[in-house]
Amino acid sequence: MKLRLLSAALCTGVALGFAHPALSAEKAQDFVNKAAEGGIFEVESSKIVQGKAKDQAVNEFAQKMITDHGAANGKLQSIAGEQKLQIPAETDAKHKSDLEALKSANGSADQSYVKMQQDAHAGAVKLFQDYAADGDNAG
Repeated sequence: MKLRLLSAALCTGVALGFAHPALSAEKAQDFVNKAAEGGIFEVESSKIVQGKAKDQAVNEFAQKMITDHGAANGKLQSIAGEQKLQIPAETDAKHKSDLEALKSANGSADQSYVKMQQDAHAGAVKLFQDYAADGDNAG
């Protein structure tokens, strides 16, 4: 339940983060880059763990992340495109390293995956809060 609430909150944040029609390019592009990199990581890590998770709840959560964050990533791409902002094609180096760790995990990757998702969510919440407070169209 807690994991579902986390994913729902983040998906809502993606949609609300772009409620303002005009974004200033520099700060908005940085925000879009970070939001997209995080979203890509959350989907890709979920795809990796689906085949490795021992706990059915983790498998179900991973599927929810793929569905919800896949949709949120699509919405981000659409809105960013309308604003003439670019979406990165892949995640950043730190997240790539985490993806590799999940891929090479021997046995269950459940604990690592859950911790990575918690950290990614905390980072995303901070990103959205910071942009809402100090971004180009805060207020």
